[in-house]
Amino acid sequence: MRPALLLCLLLALPGLARAQVEVQETPSDRVGATASILLKAGQVAGADRLFLGGWGGLVFGEHYVLGGGGLALTENVDLPGSELSTGFDLGAGYGGLFFRYWDEVLERVTGEAGIIIGAGHAEVRNRLAGREEGSDNFFVVEPEASLFLAVLPYLHVGVSGGYRMVWGVEDLPLVSADDLRSLTGSFSLRLTTR
Repeated sequence: MRPALLLCLLLALPGLARAQVEVQETPSDRVGATASILLKAGQVAGADRLFLGGWGGLVFGEHYVLGGGGLALTENVDLPGSELSTGFDLGAGYGGLFFRYWDEVLERVTGEAGIIIGAGHAEVRNRLAGREEGSDNFFVVEPEASLFLAVLPYLHVGVSGGYRMVWGVEDLPLVSADDLRSLTGSFSLRLTTR
């Protein structure tokens, strides 16, 4: 009895293998990766300045991105001087979690909405002495909207507009949270595996 059952199973295996349903991974089931470098313009303490930075993250369901990144001022901001006119420099940077949603709006053009939620650090230095006069950490939220063009299947260039909101700046001489809040505009290069 056992040899007959074994023989039946062996004969049935090719048919069972053909009948097996092949599970295919659809694009929406895969997790991809993306990374971007960006140059962001905005005002800091009344001066037009550039931030340089980047972010990286994972793409879920072809539309949602979760990652992290950061930006830093490319040039310090000159603040009014003391009685001796020595002057002060303000340096700042920020970063945090990055959430983004994207969808194709035209052929090769993606419309996107995103937000950075995180923290930043700013410091004021005495220009003449090179001594730190004060520093503070702050909370930052920056929503933005973007348009990206696919130059190559995995290389996109884009422009963004947003608004940087800052809270918690209390220990910086000559600087308030309003000095760090600003409309922003960005130019980005992005690589993605999706």
